[in-house]
Amino acid sequence: MTRRTDDQIIETIRLYRETLRETRTLYIESGNLVRGSYGWLTGGRDASAESIAEQMGDLHQGLLMKVFASVVQGIDGRNIGQRQMGRVLLEHIWGKSVMGSQLQEAVDWLLNASNDFEWRDLVRPFAEIPAIRDRWGELETLAMRMANLLASVDGDVSVADNQSLQSMQRQFDELRGDAPEHLASQEDTDNAREALNWLRDEAKRLREGVDVSAAEKPTPIAGPGGLGKTDTSGDPKSDVSVGKGSKTVDERTPEQRLAEARESLDRLIGLDAIKDQIQTLTNFLKMERQRKEAGLPTTKPSLHMAFVGNPGTGKTTVARIVAEIYGALGVLKSGHLVETDRSGLVAEYAGQTGPKTNAKIDEALNGVLFIDEAYTLIDESGQDQYGREAVQTLLKRMEDQRDQLVVILAGYPNEMQAMIRSNPGLSSRVGTTMHFDDYPPEALCRIFELIAAKAKYSLPTESRRRLLRGFTFLYISRDQHFGNGRCARNSFERSVRRMANRLAQLSEIDHAVLTTLEPLDIEVAGIAQEHLEKLASEAGSIRVQCPGCSAAQVLDDQLLGTEVLCASCQQTFTADWGEPVMTLPPASNDLTGTSDDTDESQQKVDGSVE
Repeated sequence: MTRRTDDQIIETIRLYRETLRETRTLYIESGNLVRGSYGWLTGGRDASAESIAEQMGDLHQGLLMKVFASVVQGIDGRNIGQRQMGRVLLEHIWGKSVMGSQLQEAVDWLLNASNDFEWRDLVRPFAEIPAIRDRWGELETLAMRMANLLASVDGDVSVADNQSLQSMQRQFDELRGDAPEHLASQEDTDNAREALNWLRDEAKRLREGVDVSAAEKPTPIAGPGGLGKTDTSGDPKSDVSVGKGSKTVDERTPEQRLAEARESLDRLIGLDAIKDQIQTLTNFLKMERQRKEAGLPTTKPSLHMAFVGNPGTGKTTVARIVAEIYGALGVLKSGHLVETDRSGLVAEYAGQTGPKTNAKIDEALNGVLFIDEAYTLIDESGQDQYGREAVQTLLKRMEDQRDQLVVILAGYPNEMQAMIRSNPGLSSRVGTTMHFDDYPPEALCRIFELIAAKAKYSLPTESRRRLLRGFTFLYISRDQHFGNGRCARNSFERSVRRMANRLAQLSEIDHAVLTTLEPLDIEVAGIAQEHLEKLASEAGSIRVQCPGCSAAQVLDDQLLGTEVLCASCQQTFTADWGEPVMTLPPASNDLTGTSDDTDESQQKVDGSVE
C-alpha cells in the first residue's frame, strides 16, 4: 500500500471535518424548509422550526455513523488516518475529543451502534418529503465524498474499499426512487405526514436509544441537538444551529417574512415576468393595507390564480412563495400551502366527493390550496359527475371564505385555458393568470450550476460546453413533457453518480478532485453519453451580455467560464454562460440568384425554436 505523507493525511482530515459540517447544515436547513412548507401536516405537534430542525440534526448524525461504518469495517494500528477520522467524527457528534485508548473503545462503539441504522431511514425525509426532495443530489454528494475520503486517507484504495463505495452508491440509487414533485395525491400527503411523524420518533430513538458508558462517551456539551450535542464553536456554519435562543420561523416579524419571501423569489433562475407580476401584486396589497390602516376605502379583488406552464417550470415553488407573501401581509392568517390534485379531491363513490373536497379545503384554510393538473376536474363530455361535484364544492368555498382561502389552479397552458373558459364560475373567480415559460438552455445551465454550487462543485470550461450543448438539444426537440428545472436537477444527480464511480478508482484525492465536475462526469438526462460527446465535439458560439454596459457579443463557446473583454466598454467580465448561437451557411446562388459571401447570419436559440 502506498503510504501518504502526514501533510496529505492532515488535508484529508480537514476535508472530512468540513464535509461533516456541511452535512449537518444540509439536514438542519432542510428541516427549516420542511417546517415552512409542511409544518401544517404535524397538526401542531412539534411543528416549530426549532423542533423539526433539531430532529433533522439528530438524523444527520446517524447518517455520518452509517457512512463511516460502511467504509471502515475495522480499525487497527496500521490505519492511522482512519482512526483519526473516527476521532473527528466522534468529536463532531459528542462535542469533545476522545484520545488514547479511549478512542479505540469509542470507535468500536460507533461501528457497533451503526448496525442498528438502516440507510432507508437515515435518508427518508429527502426521498419522501417534496419540500427537500430537490436536495437529494446534495445529500448523495456529501455521503459519497465522506466515503471517498475515508477510503483514501491511508493510501491506495483497496478492492474492499471499492466494493464498499460501490455498495453505497447502489444504496443511494435504489433509495432515490421516484419521490413526488409535490403533495399531489392524498397518498402523497399521507406519506409525507407519516414521514414527519416518523422523523420525530426516529430522532428521539437516535438521541436516547444509543447509550454507552461514561468511559466510552464523554459528557456532551450544549449544541443543536443529536445523539450528543454538537459543539458549534469556531464553526463557520454554526449560524444554522437551532439551539436555545435561535429564532424560529414563527417568531419572524411580518417585514422579515416578506423580505425572505422576496429573496427566495429573486434567487429563482429566470421567471422575470412572474417576478414582476408578483411584485406588482405585493405592492398593491401593501397599499391596500396602508389605506385600511388610514381609514380609507379599499377594494377586495379576487386573489385566486391560475398558474399555467409545463412541468418543472417552478409553479409549485412560486406558489409556496406567494403563500408566504400573503401570510406576511396579513392577507391570510398563516400563509401555508396545501398541495393536491384530482385524487385528493375526488372520491371513488357517489356522495363522498363533497366531503373529501371540503376536508382538503379545511386543511388549507388561512392558507393557499394548490391544485395541480386542475383541468382533470372537468372533462369535455360533461359526464364526469364526480369532478363536477368537486368543482362546485370548491367554487362555493372560494366565494364564501375568500378572506380565509386562496386557490391556485395549475396545469398545462392549453388545457387550463380551456378549463377556465368552459366554467363561468371559475373564470369570474380566478383574478390572475401567470404563464410559466419553458427554461431556455442557458437558464437550465444556471439551475444546474446553482445546485452544484450548493454542493461545492465547480465547472470547468469543457463541462460547461457539454451541459450547454446537451440542454440546447433537449430544448430544441422539446414537447409539453419537457422536464425543465427537473431535467437540470436530474442531470446534476446523474453527473454526481458518474463522478463517484470515477473517484472510487483513485487513491489520491484532494480538494480540487472532490469539488470539480470534470467533462467525463457530465451527464444530461435524456441524452446518451455518445451523443453528448458528439454534440460537444463540434465548434460553437454563444451570445453573452456585458454586465457593465449591457452590450451583447458573440464568442467561441471555448471561452465559457473564462474572463473575456467587452468589445464595447473594454472591461473584463466572466462569461459564465451564454445563449447558444447556431451559425447558418450563406445563402446559395442556386436558390436565391444572389451572392453574399461577406456575412454569416446567426440564429438565436429562443422560445421560437420548436
